[in-house]
Amino acid sequence: MKPLDSVSVLVPAKAEYVSVVRLTASGIASRLGFDIDDIEDIKVSISEVISRMIDKRVSSGRIAIDFHLFSDSIRIDFRLSDSSPKDIFAGGADDLAFEIIRSLMDEVNLNTDNQALLSMVKKLERAV
Repeated sequence: MKPLDSVSVLVPAKAEYVSVVRLTASGIASRLGFDIDDIEDIKVSISEVISRMIDKRVSSGRIAIDFHLFSDSIRIDFRLSDSSPKDIFAGGADDLAFEIIRSLMDEVNLNTDNQALLSMVKKLERAV
């Protein structure tokens, strides 16, 4: 299915830019109609992924985050600007971070197309 819109953000692989991505995600998710709890789930998941990327020092360059907007969901893809190793969830605290992301998002896929390091989906639940 083709997205309605896509928004891309490219930030340096530094902790001080996580808030920029979280703010972007919040605005996009709000526009789609997500409630505050789902928006918080998305923001926490984004923080976990980017923190793992920075902690593992997988990239000295930039992190690309692509938001794909659908009528019933949002998909967020994380890509690296270089050829750094792509295994950011390698045991210990990383397992806990990955389980947090899996519990907050509806779908989580690692290394989906050799370009996206991680792809995650949150489905929009509309009130009946």
